[in-house]
Formats: sequence, C-alpha cells, structure tokens
Amino acid sequence: MEEKFIEAKRLIDKAQRILLISHKSPDGDTLGATCALNIVLRNMGKDTTMACADEPSERFLFLPHIRRMVRDFDFREYDLLIVSDAGASYMTKYHEKYPDIFDGDVPVINIDHHASNDNFGNCNIVDIAAASTTVILYRFFAFHDVRVGPDTATALLAGIYNDTGSLMHSNTSLEVFEICAQLTSCGGKVTQITKNMFRATPVSTLKLWGRVLSNARINDEGVTVSVVTWKDFEDCNAGSEEVSGVVDLLNSVPGSKYTCLLNEDRNGKVKGSFRTQRDDVDVAELAAQFGGGGHKKAAGFTMPGRIHQELHWKIVPAQELPDNTALPKLG
Repeated sequence: MEEKFIEAKRLIDKAQRILLISHKSPDGDTLGATCALNIVLRNMGKDTTMACADEPSERFLFLPHIRRMVRDFDFREYDLLIVSDAGASYMTKYHEKYPDIFDGDVPVINIDHHASNDNFGNCNIVDIAAASTTVILYRFFAFHDVRVGPDTATALLAGIYNDTGSLMHSNTSLEVFEICAQLTSCGGKVTQITKNMFRATPVSTLKLWGRVLSNARINDEGVTVSVVTWKDFEDCNAGSEEVSGVVDLLNSVPGSKYTCLLNEDRNGKVKGSFRTQRDDVDVAELAAQFGGGGHKKAAGFTMPGRIHQELHWKIVPAQELPDNTALPKLG
C-alpha cells in the first residue's frame, strides 16, 4: 500500500486542477472522503472541484465544504480525477454521460474499500479490509505527514461512523478506535456527526420506516425480507434517500440468516439492500448475482423493474392442523 500512496502523491503533485468525485446516492463515507480531500488539496494550493451525480441528503450538510459540490462538469478540463468510495466505476454514474471518463486520458486515483471494485483507476488504492474509505485516507495523510485539522478530522470521522454504524458493526476494529481517538484529538466533532447523521429523523422518514417494518417478514429460508414501493414514498411524503438506515434495523432480527430490503424509485428501478450478522453468509456474492456488489456483510444492487406482490395459498389437510384450529365455514 505504501507504493500506492507514493504513486498517488506523485500524481497529485503534478496536477493543478483536480476533480474529486463521490459515488451516486452518496453516503457519509464517500462525502466525508471527498470533503477531507478538498480541504487538504486546497491547503496545498490545488484548484479543486467536488462533484456528485446526486444531491447529498440534508443530514450531511454539516460536512465542511459540502455546499461547494457540483453535479456536472467537463472532466477534460482537469489534470487529475480522484474517486472516493465507488465500489465500481459505474457507481459514479458519470460514465453514462461521459463513456470515456475512465479511459485514462485524464489520470484517475481510485480510493476504495469494496471487494467489488473493478480497479478502474490509473492508481488504485483499494483495501477491502479497511472499515471505510476515510480510514484509507487517514493512513494516506499520516504516511505523508499531512496536518489534519478539525474540519478534516470531522469529515474523516463521518465516513468511519457511517460505515461502522456508529462503531457498532463488526468491522469496528482496534485500528478504527485508535483512528477515532486520533481524529477526536485533532478536533473532530463527534457530537455534530452523531446529531446530524443518527439523531435527526423527520416525521416523513419515521412514517416510511413504519411501512418498511410493517411489511417485514421472515421467509421459509430464514431470511428477513421487506419492501417499500414508490407509492409508500409518496404516501409518506418522503424522498428516496429517507429509506437509508432502516435495513440495519431489520438486520437486528434474531436468528435471521440475512436481511433483504427492496425499494422502488420514481425512475422505474428497484434497489436491493442486503445485510447480515453471520460470518458464514456473504451478501456481496448475493448482490453480485443481480449485478451489484459491496462487502461481505453489507451489499446491494440496482436493476430496472417494479415490485410486484404475489399471494400464494395452499390447503392443509385437516389431520395436520392443530387441535384448536378449525376450517373456516363457507356459508
């Protein structure tokens, strides 16, 4: 990894105009990494632009420099692209408008921790064992003796808190606690992070989560499943980003093999989110079957379609019914 850190620093030193890209439907890790890079590179005298195909949720607006983020650009105007936390090149969504964006005409540094990463950069800093992309970025800064101030520390901490579920997921290692301690000592605002990311829930989100929880079932294979349709979003006056987080609540069902949440969007696509607490289940493999990816215990996919409900009925012979169960009268 040290060789990659040196290579990345060489590319950064050569560049003057740098484009920092977050993945679509941005979370706290991709946004935290992009904001931290923006601060550090600007302190180095670089001309930077932050970009994301989708608007960040309001709960991330506390992040430093986040309001400077743009949604469109001409990548050919830059000397270097740095993509943070994109589990594959398609996760930026910009390949749809710019099919040649990752062809190598403009050098790309790819910083990520997903096993599904397709190493689309000229320099790929990918560590699937890292708890978050901001953990990798912290190591990069430490390796090059970069000063981390309060704003940078807050951005890096936000990424860690996002991808460890407030330090509750199994990827919360000793290293993660040590990094959090260092970032806190640098002025990282933990209270601000927890308040905005985990303690700010609009009524519309609560109503939407109620729909998800009401639809929850454990199927015959021991999997916790639930769905939320676009009509549910409309009925609850909720945005598509407000479903984020409820899958982790579903994943708390005891004895469940894994959790699957399906939700529709207004553009005719279905997003699937997988979570598991078990060590013998790899949900990234499940997501890969639908063209998605992620981590062993947290993964997802997106595909065109709609959610369609099917009801199945069967007749149970009377002798198999419990003694206190009677067949319904038909007339």
